[in-house]
Amino acid sequence: MNRPTRGSHPDELLSAAASGDLTDAERAALDAHLADCPPCRETLAAFADQRRLLGGMRPVNAPRDLGARVRTGVESGRGVRRLPGWLVGMGASLATVAAAALVILVLGNLPLTPPGGSPSPSPQASSSAEPTASASDTPPSVSPQPSGPVPFLEPGDLGYLSLTGGGFAEYHLAFINDRTGASIEAEPPSGAPISAALSPDRNWLAYITQKGETGANEVWALNLLTGDTQLLGCSLDTPFTERLTWWSDPTQPEFAGRYLGYTLTSVYLGPSSGCPPNASEVGTTDPWLFDVQGELPPERIDFAEDTYVGSFLPIEGLMFMVSTAGATPASGVICWWCDYDPSPLQTRDVFLPVVSPDGNRALFWRGTMGAQPGGGWSFVSGGLPYLSGDFRSTGPASPWIGQPLFADLAPVGGEGFESGRMAWGPDNDLVAFWDGAWLGAPQSTDGRYPSRGVYVGRASEGLSAGSLLPVDLPDDAWIVDVAFAPDGASVVVTIGLSSAGIGDPPSSMLLRYALDGGEPIRIGGGGPNPSWDGPVVFGP
Repeated sequence: MNRPTRGSHPDELLSAAASGDLTDAERAALDAHLADCPPCRETLAAFADQRRLLGGMRPVNAPRDLGARVRTGVESGRGVRRLPGWLVGMGASLATVAAAALVILVLGNLPLTPPGGSPSPSPQASSSAEPTASASDTPPSVSPQPSGPVPFLEPGDLGYLSLTGGGFAEYHLAFINDRTGASIEAEPPSGAPISAALSPDRNWLAYITQKGETGANEVWALNLLTGDTQLLGCSLDTPFTERLTWWSDPTQPEFAGRYLGYTLTSVYLGPSSGCPPNASEVGTTDPWLFDVQGELPPERIDFAEDTYVGSFLPIEGLMFMVSTAGATPASGVICWWCDYDPSPLQTRDVFLPVVSPDGNRALFWRGTMGAQPGGGWSFVSGGLPYLSGDFRSTGPASPWIGQPLFADLAPVGGEGFESGRMAWGPDNDLVAFWDGAWLGAPQSTDGRYPSRGVYVGRASEGLSAGSLLPVDLPDDAWIVDVAFAPDGASVVVTIGLSSAGIGDPPSSMLLRYALDGGEPIRIGGGGPNPSWDGPVVFGP
């Protein structure tokens, strides 16, 4: 290998040095360059620190046959045994290098190469790097999506789902741009939408709707470019299955939003229900993946019984975190196309982590879980939301010691929440908690804290009774969803209202609250009849 020229930076040699994969000639060339290049010396030192922290951690792996079942159009060849260039490129700061490595620390027990020294292939690997590999050793082929029309939502735009009709009339569901008033019609569901997530490229909307009054939900994907709607599966309406997560790889922004992760608790509603078949036993919970490019149907990830999808990791490759329910839940990371036997999830007493946008902290659940009758899991003792430590300044285990998210709760005798939902704001410090079902004695004189309402505050200070958003919530209403505006100055709350009786159409209020006070602003609700408006998403 030629010696690097002055003014250039040997990214590949730095990568190989970090993983101990240099030849003698490469080591000599790198040493010569390091003598005159302080930035490269600092980068190499940063990698040494991260590898020291990662030492001894065990990987969590997908089933051996997963790759063969989900891949089509694979590239021929293996990835080179080097860290990805975006991680070591000199255009990236040391903070970027550390943050990327810390994503692995956060959720993963992930090695830089799989067991046995065989590396996980890179989606950008050349087919001539090594002899031809089998399909089970290579990642799925990723082709750039063709350029298309302008996305329906511009950055910062607010979009919301609006359901009208019901009762003796047919349902109509539309996705509406609140700024422009434009709308896209979706396939009519049989119930109200309760969760939504916009793909990073703004081309797809994933959402969950109630399936009439069956106690089940449906998961949908709406193509915002074509208006096509696809039913992705049916699920029992059980706690912690409202999560929708999109893949976004910072090394390949053109492929952002290709894959959607979601969770289904298997349900059978009969052959005329329209629900796609689910191979799992009724009541079993599984993570699922959907490829928006249509190369494969929605795919059940057969990892372990009662597993919930968490989030894709913002690093190169299809890696995502999952949690298994149980008396003591556990969390870890799956690599989609890795081809070796699964091992138990290693991070115990941690359930469904929600990672902050910058990847440095996480919200998660801790407590004792129990199976619900018919399917699904919830907490039965000591269920509390927690805030992890900062992964930049702690070892691989200590972040999960964490601290309770609610600073003023004083649970006794196993008191805690049965379930609840939480989300990060865009500044990596704002957090929201809602839909909490408190199993203990009320901790306020009005008997409502901490079960009722939406709590918004800063993770650095902790939530408390004073974090309650001033939502005028009727006794028979509930909080459906909460979304932060991109500037962090407001939140939009979907409030579900109880129907007058069986068969009556559902209705909701969609209100925007400024976090510095003031009266809420109503969104939607302009029709002559009651409608269900929400949840909302914002153009990223």
